[in-house]
Amino acid sequence: ASGINAEYGWYQRRVRGYTMEFTGCEAATCGRLILDRLVTVEEAGRLIEIAEKGMSLGGGSGGATILDLHSGALSVGTKFADVRTLAKKKGIEELFSYEDLSLYRAVKNRIQLEIERKWKIEKGKLKLTKPTFFSRMTGKPPATIHDEYWHVHTDTEQYEKFHYTSLLYLNTYSKDFEGGRFIFDTPGFNNSVHPKTGRVSIFTSGRENPHHVERVTAGTRYAITIPFTCDTRYAIEDPDYS
Repeated sequence: ASGINAEYGWYQRRVRGYTMEFTGCEAATCGRLILDRLVTVEEAGRLIEIAEKGMSLGGGSGGATILDLHSGALSVGTKFADVRTLAKKKGIEELFSYEDLSLYRAVKNRIQLEIERKWKIEKGKLKLTKPTFFSRMTGKPPATIHDEYWHVHTDTEQYEKFHYTSLLYLNTYSKDFEGGRFIFDTPGFNNSVHPKTGRVSIFTSGRENPHHVERVTAGTRYAITIPFTCDTRYAIEDPDYS
């Protein structure tokens, strides 16, 4: 996309032959949004604790560990395992409490509401989609290609069903870790997002927003990726560990 409005940071879609498939939901204008007061420092700290409850049962061999509360997928070595199964093997009856899942759901709902407001989406049309996951990044060398998160990409190249991507940062750049900034790689308008505890970054998921994450060089970076779709075929429900 071209035609960036530098004052407001908005991108206009100018893709030849582009048509709106999901009227009332899909963005007519591309964009980016940063919110710093949507999630409190205390809530971000609790979310790290939730992430570590699951990640303590495994962990990736390289610098990236992923935990998906919805599917139960957890990085273990160079593969994935079901965190529910791992918890049962450890004799853990309640891995995530009702309060844990309530907080996770409440934060997701707040982010969804902000997307609906910003892009004037009709009520009920925007849906959570997968993969939605916690990430923990360190300076360990990569063990698989999946650990190499620093390559430039667009989200719809990897996940065609994404329409809006949101990232919730759970700790702070230069305080808790070095490296790990989020970089938009739009030619001529490169911008960096510095992770900050409770900061939410939202952007339209198409080729107007190529990006990468700088390699973490020290410390530990925590975040949650929460994507949304306009295609109800790819909607997912909130996690249930009852």
